[in-house]
Amino acid sequence: MAEKNGGGKTCLWSRPRILFLLLGLCVMLAGIGVTVWAVVTYVLKSEGQNLYYVQVSSVDFRLTVYEETEGKWRLICSSASDSMVAEFSCEEMGFVRSLTYFVLDVNTAGTNGTSGYVCVNESFLPEARRLEDVLSVCECPSRWVLAVQCQDCGRRKLSVERIIGGQEASLGRWPWQVSLRYDGTHLCGGSIISNEWVITAAHCFPERNRVISRWRVFTGAVSQLSSQGLHLPVKSIIYHAGYLPFLDPNSEENSNDIAVMHLSNSISFTEFIQPTCLPALGQHLVDGKTCTVTGWGNTMYYGKPADVLQEANVPIIPSAVCNGPEFYRNQITPKMFCAGYVHGEIDACQGDSGGPFVCEDNISVTTRWRLAGIVSWGTGCALPKKPGVYTKVNEYQHWIYRAMKTQSQLSGIIEMD
Repeated sequence: MAEKNGGGKTCLWSRPRILFLLLGLCVMLAGIGVTVWAVVTYVLKSEGQNLYYVQVSSVDFRLTVYEETEGKWRLICSSASDSMVAEFSCEEMGFVRSLTYFVLDVNTAGTNGTSGYVCVNESFLPEARRLEDVLSVCECPSRWVLAVQCQDCGRRKLSVERIIGGQEASLGRWPWQVSLRYDGTHLCGGSIISNEWVITAAHCFPERNRVISRWRVFTGAVSQLSSQGLHLPVKSIIYHAGYLPFLDPNSEENSNDIAVMHLSNSISFTEFIQPTCLPALGQHLVDGKTCTVTGWGNTMYYGKPADVLQEANVPIIPSAVCNGPEFYRNQITPKMFCAGYVHGEIDACQGDSGGPFVCEDNISVTTRWRLAGIVSWGTGCALPKKPGVYTKVNEYQHWIYRAMKTQSQLSGIIEMD
């Protein structure tokens, strides 16, 4: 009977063994817990690293900054300089301009996961180049914090899914793309960056094309023949004074190929007309990342301009490669970059000049398109080892904002260092 009752098996479940098994189970669960915690922490840290250090809440527009020393997101305490800080913040995030700002009472609005405050050293503001230059950790006794609504940008308002080797673009897919026309003829592309400003290449404005009244910005359409597009007059064109080919036609130095156009009247944004974002201040290009170039340029080197806007996806090429002996032999300066394929076939061409090279990212939480480059120059079109060369926009944020602020009251063609 003893064997039938399983006397030999009863010893497997003795009290010491049960305690041992429970202890082992606890250790195992603890190990799993630590592993899960480590994975979650790594993911959150990775996600945090992908975010720009200045953020605006999509819910109540509170402004937060990441304080790297302690690894905390902090609110900005309200001050007498709220207007300047709001404008500074929107510019630094690449949103170009502040639409409005206001203050929130943390006692009623809550902290929403933030940890503490930073205050503004107002005496530093006039000389600051980054928001972090004027901030320091503080207690913020008032508990009033800054909120700002920046211009929305880099987002399509429609649900939409010939540059050489490219394809036709659908209406509303690239709503910041414009056609720059002189005496009614398309000469260059450009990008809307605000309701008053367009950005393009300096080389679009040689001496023969400098009568301001003969320029028009065509927007809101993908077909050059569309009757639906708008023809907008131009008040002024500000180009970079450091663009050397204007000073010496024999110069092979093409840096500073950038200009901004001030429209005579503000644009009303629609689902077909929207601004692109600029890069966030300090945001770097990612070698190998595939981005999009658009334009109405020639569909082959000796071809004719496209009637319908073309788009092409091309990867960014490391400058070390592009400066190689088989490519451009050290002609690519730190203010330029190359994009395309070693074998050619897909590229920008004549008529695409000044147009956008945009990359998509989520450094401001919401996915947005940012103007990483401006179509500048290249050898031929879509030739092997001769990719398109672009003005590196992240080298010119301060120049762009200074042009918009200091030259907005002037008319005509203006050069600015």
